[in-house]
Amino acid sequence: MNDWHIILLTIAAAYLLGAFPTGVLISRLVHDRDIRRFGSGNIGATNIWRVFGFRWGLLVVTVDVGKGCVAAGLLPGWFNVGSVSGYAALLGLVAVAGHIWSPFIRFRGGKGIGAAFGSILALYPVAALVCLGVWVLIMALTRYASVASLTAAVCYPATLYWSEGPSGGELAVGMALPLLLLFTHRRNLQRLIRKEELKIGGQRLSSR
Repeated sequence: MNDWHIILLTIAAAYLLGAFPTGVLISRLVHDRDIRRFGSGNIGATNIWRVFGFRWGLLVVTVDVGKGCVAAGLLPGWFNVGSVSGYAALLGLVAVAGHIWSPFIRFRGGKGIGAAFGSILALYPVAALVCLGVWVLIMALTRYASVASLTAAVCYPATLYWSEGPSGGELAVGMALPLLLLFTHRRNLQRLIRKEELKIGGQRLSSR
């Protein structure tokens, strides 16, 4: 198998790993419900938390973070492509794309925050911890998961540059990631402008 075949196989593996629809499976297997019909309709940990409670939201975010960790931290070594500059970071980005556009649920999915954090944690733990600190601070101040996530995402490229001195490829991926997350949160931004965004910690939401 030549290098191009290995690269394409690794990208496909990262995409399918990221595409694993954690929230949908947990809501169906544990609660006999489809999370896409409840709350905001999103399959991510925040909506699971609102609808089914904190422990299920924590389980979903743990699995989603793990997807990013494996894609960026383990797949390059398994396929022996870890020496390519920025390639591990690219696989993390591909896993995030898989989470957002999952072929298992008609190319729809979550917002990508958990998988993104997992990929950053696997490759750049200092940057990941700084972003996590930003998320916790903004979450405590606003109780808006979307505001906390977007603030941490926007801070990430500067944090990466300051803490890691990344290569050109790594920095390019680091700048692309927050742009992708801004895209997935575009409706949250619209609801924030209209003052309709939901906070964490309120009442659980009924079926749509």
